[in-house]
Amino acid sequence: MFLAIVFIIAAVVFLYFGAELALSASEIIGNKLKLPPLVIGMVLIGLGTSLPEFFVAHIAALEGKTSMAAGTLVGSNIANMLLILGIGGLFARLSLASKSIRSQLIIHLVLSVALVFIFNRGAIDFISSAILLAICGVYIYFIFKDIKNYKVEIPKDESKILFIILKLILGFTMLYIGGELLVKGGVDLCTQLGVSEYIVSTIFIAFGTSFPELVTVLLSIYKKKDTDLIIGNIVGSNLFNCSLILATLGPYHYIFDASFTFEGIALVFGASFLAFGSIIKRDFFRTSAFIFLVMYTLVILSWVGIIDRSHLWI
Repeated sequence: MFLAIVFIIAAVVFLYFGAELALSASEIIGNKLKLPPLVIGMVLIGLGTSLPEFFVAHIAALEGKTSMAAGTLVGSNIANMLLILGIGGLFARLSLASKSIRSQLIIHLVLSVALVFIFNRGAIDFISSAILLAICGVYIYFIFKDIKNYKVEIPKDESKILFIILKLILGFTMLYIGGELLVKGGVDLCTQLGVSEYIVSTIFIAFGTSFPELVTVLLSIYKKKDTDLIIGNIVGSNLFNCSLILATLGPYHYIFDASFTFEGIALVFGASFLAFGSIIKRDFFRTSAFIFLVMYTLVILSWVGIIDRSHLWI
């Protein structure tokens, strides 16, 4: 058990520093290209902080740990939205009013509804992957539509570009190593504690892979950066997690060996709350954050069996 815990701690360290390098390089690229904070958050940082989930999900799938692969992605999305956004909303007033944010939050809601449908189908097959990739395509279309409104300039200093690329590669490498260690430690811990892989992946491993998002949000608040970057990071990461990454599990002929309906409903709740808040132009702040944190607590209690999940929706 000691070795498994060491693996998990080492994984979190690699994921943290890997994310720091990748995020730093992404932000530099975004600033040099003069991209808006929302786009930097959604594309560069959102995709960058989804890399741990990508590596963990595929490593687990290759090893036949299907519950861990899906549990990590779903658990990470729930942690990103209910826990990390909830923590962010306690310390900063997050605006949901802009038109760009509203369109992304509506796509986020559509994805959450689609996930409930896919979970009920019980498999990631051609149809499921096609639906998820179509949603990802719409999401990317709206991002590029926003980018067109800004002047993009390609930096001319090739030495700096090379340095940034090397920084990105190092960050991605550390994220991959962190993913390997996290899966290894998670599987060993499951075996030794007699806990299902699904529970360990949805709670512990999912939080580990969501750690970069938490770091990004807290650093953004501390450095008083544009709150669009925070919303963009969470929404972008969630959309990449469960549209692009989950869709790429299709070639493994992925069959769900656990029911994800409850988790899908939790995601729909959070996504609906955010989309409605954007429509009525209400900021996400302390009361909203508290609701999200309570919801996350209920989800965790249901996962560990303290609360009967069937009673949560009555």
